[in-house]
Amino acid sequence: MGIVKPPSLGYRHVVALIGFASCFLINIQRMSLGVAIVAMVNQTVPDRLADSNSTAMVCPYSNETKSSSAKQTGGDFSWSSQEQGLVLGIGFLGFFFATVPAARIFAAFQARRVALFGSILSSVVTLLCPVASELHVNAMIVAQFVRGIGQGFLFVSLFVLMANWFPRKERGLLSTCVISGYSIGSAVASAVTGYICDVPELGWSGSFYIMGGVGIFHAALVIVLLYETPQDHPKISSTELLYLSDDEEKNASNDTPKTPWRKILTSIPFYALLIGLLGQYWCFSYFWTVHSTFLGTIQHFPITENGVWSCLPFLMKAFGEYSSSSISNWLLMKKYVNVDVLRRTCNSIGCIGFSAAVLGTYFSGCNGSMSAVTAAVSMFFTGVATAGAMITCIDMAPRFAGSLSAFLNGAGCWVSFLLPILVGAITKNVSKIKGEISLLSLCFLKKFYK
Repeated sequence: MGIVKPPSLGYRHVVALIGFASCFLINIQRMSLGVAIVAMVNQTVPDRLADSNSTAMVCPYSNETKSSSAKQTGGDFSWSSQEQGLVLGIGFLGFFFATVPAARIFAAFQARRVALFGSILSSVVTLLCPVASELHVNAMIVAQFVRGIGQGFLFVSLFVLMANWFPRKERGLLSTCVISGYSIGSAVASAVTGYICDVPELGWSGSFYIMGGVGIFHAALVIVLLYETPQDHPKISSTELLYLSDDEEKNASNDTPKTPWRKILTSIPFYALLIGLLGQYWCFSYFWTVHSTFLGTIQHFPITENGVWSCLPFLMKAFGEYSSSSISNWLLMKKYVNVDVLRRTCNSIGCIGFSAAVLGTYFSGCNGSMSAVTAAVSMFFTGVATAGAMITCIDMAPRFAGSLSAFLNGAGCWVSFLLPILVGAITKNVSKIKGEISLLSLCFLKKFYK
């Protein structure tokens, strides 16, 4: 029809902003726990000291970190490494159980309402985490499980809204901007939580109150600014509405036919996408869950410095996401490559670069700064891969984007749930390799998933 793209910004960009804020919220609540748990748990009585025959070994303290780290080893709780792994990973299991009924939920309720419910649920539970921690470790585990359920509803609803609002030519750039909220949220939460835990008046509990409060504000934004489809928006311009309506793939949540699961589950491209996403989740999960513990208990970074170093990988990932999505969008607009080739290329570059960088982290040993820098470089390449497998489900089946993303991300949640538990079990008495085993396994699994 020759519809001209509307000038400047439009309401589809507001949806992208809300999507970014949603991913940002999910990870500030998730990542704040990963850093705060270093201050919550009493590191002076770890599992390895309970075994007199243990061959456990940690990196030596430097002169700069010896005194400051000594002040921060006496947390409030004596949770074992297995219990810590369960606290860190159980939220992903809740995330999974939220994605299972996603298709029926979206058929009964609008994606906007599901997103609002998920935001409120995860935020209220985050506010209650300090109380749950004081009650018992099992209460904290239950709280994290429920938080994961809320975040699962929020995340899956985003894919329906993106399919409704983002035209195919802009989908790569806008979707990557939304997903980059994960990286920015992780970076902000890592740095801010480290400082919060170091403030006596706030402590580790303050991080949960602040992140929960941010979630309540996010819910207010959803109520005021988010609409299900362009046709539902009362203030959208006729030009933008015509531009979005002209895209034949629109309105994934309106009159969506029954999801053809039999055809999906017998599709080879679907399994290729599943393998790619599992590799991505394996990489993210290490940095979401156990990387801060590795820096704090093995490399002996003080909690504030730990937060700063923990945020660096996510800043690098965000840079990789924005740079790859911008270049990808330019290549598509110029018609230099097609979508399939572009997605595969981004995924391959991310896989190979990540594997090389993680090997550098492994061989850095007790050189804490070098270990942290190479870990950050590895996350840059996962950012490049975001323009690959992470958004392919929207290209593959936009009318089933919610159901498909629910299944794929639900499968990825099992990886995220199992990884910190696996690390806790393997490294119960071998603390020096607590990070090294994880990182080496990351490298080879990521290479395999390529």
